[in-house]
Amino acid sequence: MEPKFFSIRNPLQGELHDFVMLSGFNCTHTTDLVRDLTCLLANYREEDMPLFPEVFILPSVEAIMSLSPGTQRVPMGTVHLSNDADKILKDCANLALHGWAIYISKINDNQAEYGVFRSLLHSFARSAEEAMADYPEKSPSIIIRNRGRLIVELRNAKGETFTAIFTSAVASGSNLATEVKKFVSATVSLLSQERRERFEPYLVRILLDILQHSHGTLLAAHVPLENGQLPDTLKDGVWLNKSIDIADVYHTALDTNDAQSLASLQAIETLLTGMIASDGIVVFGTDGTLLGYRVFLKPTEEESRNLPHKGGGRRRSYALLEQRLGANLRAALFRSQDGDIECRVTE
Repeated sequence: MEPKFFSIRNPLQGELHDFVMLSGFNCTHTTDLVRDLTCLLANYREEDMPLFPEVFILPSVEAIMSLSPGTQRVPMGTVHLSNDADKILKDCANLALHGWAIYISKINDNQAEYGVFRSLLHSFARSAEEAMADYPEKSPSIIIRNRGRLIVELRNAKGETFTAIFTSAVASGSNLATEVKKFVSATVSLLSQERRERFEPYLVRILLDILQHSHGTLLAAHVPLENGQLPDTLKDGVWLNKSIDIADVYHTALDTNDAQSLASLQAIETLLTGMIASDGIVVFGTDGTLLGYRVFLKPTEEESRNLPHKGGGRRRSYALLEQRLGANLRAALFRSQDGDIECRVTE
């Protein structure tokens, strides 16, 4: 039997062609670029460290100003659309973090300018991704990003998505954003409707960014504590003497829009990042607060009988959290080191 060889290159290009065309790019070279970026971002690493840059494909440099008016832009050079995806990521991926993203803007048929730009001016600002929906016809665009282990999601200005999965798993959309939104809905459930509508998109965005870079975590949402009384099922942990009201700090920053309030919000984001990077469970209040972290669970004999025998400690802790969901413990979220994510919310 003659040796056989298979590459995802041609099948992926065929699948991507229609999506790129429907997104507003009638260009074979752009399809080539999107294909190569999709493959590279599935497991992109520098110095053996995983990187998760967001890459915006735009029809012109001027389109950047439509997405993010007054933004900073740092051009890196020009490339051929059809064969320079690896150079773009090599030059820019390490810079695309903390509100910065990669842009690739067409100059002519097979040339583009590339670099980085501020896709998010500050924590409570509207992001370039959110602004994409305002200009679906006037300024077509595509954002490409990793959404899990060997999972890459593409989204265009029309809100349409294309998910490429580079494993043997059944094809489906990425559930990272879906599960995070489900958890955040429980976390803000006690806020007034007006405050919830303003705060919820921000918290979703922050948690998505933190979880994308984490090595696995557990989150829980619990009703506010009465008189500082710790819940019996979650006592073993670091509980804050005074809860951190993330929602209040966010709304103060949004309303005052000054340097001090922004610095306060960014400081809390840094604390939250550190807490999620720690072992144990991070516990949010259902009123938009942060209650504690490094919380560990010990099952009773009866609970132990119902826990799965397979899986690591984090998976077993999540199964225990699921058992304990009820009137007070309202939601649990699990994110594995491999990128699997699940969220369970009480009815």
